[in-house]
Amino acid sequence: MSASNSTSVSKETLASERGFTLLEILIAITILALISLAVVSITENAALTKERTTEVNENNLQIETAMSRFEWDLSQVYSPLYFSTLLSMNNGPVGGNPPNTDGDTAAVVPPVTPNPAGNMGPLAQQYFEQLVQRFERNEHFMGVSKEGFPVPRFYAPEKSVFEFFTTSNRRKVENQKQSHFAWVRYALAEQTQTEEEEKNTNMPKSLKSFVRYFSADDPYSEKRINIEDVDRVKGAVLLRNVEKLEFQFWDFQRRKWETSLRSIQNGESIVRGVKVLITWYDSFGTQRTASRIFRTHWPMVTPQDQTTAPPAAQAGQQGGVNSAAGGGTNGF
Repeated sequence: MSASNSTSVSKETLASERGFTLLEILIAITILALISLAVVSITENAALTKERTTEVNENNLQIETAMSRFEWDLSQVYSPLYFSTLLSMNNGPVGGNPPNTDGDTAAVVPPVTPNPAGNMGPLAQQYFEQLVQRFERNEHFMGVSKEGFPVPRFYAPEKSVFEFFTTSNRRKVENQKQSHFAWVRYALAEQTQTEEEEKNTNMPKSLKSFVRYFSADDPYSEKRINIEDVDRVKGAVLLRNVEKLEFQFWDFQRRKWETSLRSIQNGESIVRGVKVLITWYDSFGTQRTASRIFRTHWPMVTPQDQTTAPPAAQAGQQGGVNSAAGGGTNGF
């Protein structure tokens, strides 16, 4: 009796301690492999999505940074003709545009204040005559306003170049010999492709860089800024792999965009709005196009001289304010 009982207990113990069969182990391994594969796939897709999203954001950030930099400079563009009129010390035309050689319609000379010599003393008259001679018809300026402020000349010799006078300079070092006034030029420049760009078959080889050139050391220089002078002119690449860049300027009288400043009345003396059209290739080799419209912060008015012979030597800023207040409004 005891022997039979011990035999049955031993069989039950062996049956309860039996392990997994080979088939069960294979099924478990297969299930575990499928779960691991799904986890790895999800993780890899998440990492790839993060990398691609980051790269897309970097591409978008580059074009937004370039546009924001241009907007910063243009929003602080400066010319006294936004609030005053051009001074003439003689009865002939003053300033205006140099002889037209590119076939465009030459812009009309801005409103001119007549010879104010009758209201000036000898010293004041001599001072203003020297100012006019100093700033009249050179590369950077076209004369002086009736308050004696130099009138800068907007410069766009081709569709992909735009140079103007701005107050956007901020001195980084205290007592640095720089003015808040500066000349800034936006243009295309040659670039050297990186290894990744050379391997990208979707990207043309003749692309250029969108560059901002900035000069604040001598804002009243008569000569155009020399982009080769790296000591005085600072260049910064805003966007690489640009295929096309075009600046258009708003003609608020004819209410249309023009590609030449000379085809706009007073175009080289006052800019009302600028449209930037740019085509470039992003890091994926995809061609992209952006178009943005910018306007200055100056009111859309045309200053008119309210007196036949303003006392230029005594008018100061008030003359400019009165002139601006008497103009008509033209928006775009």
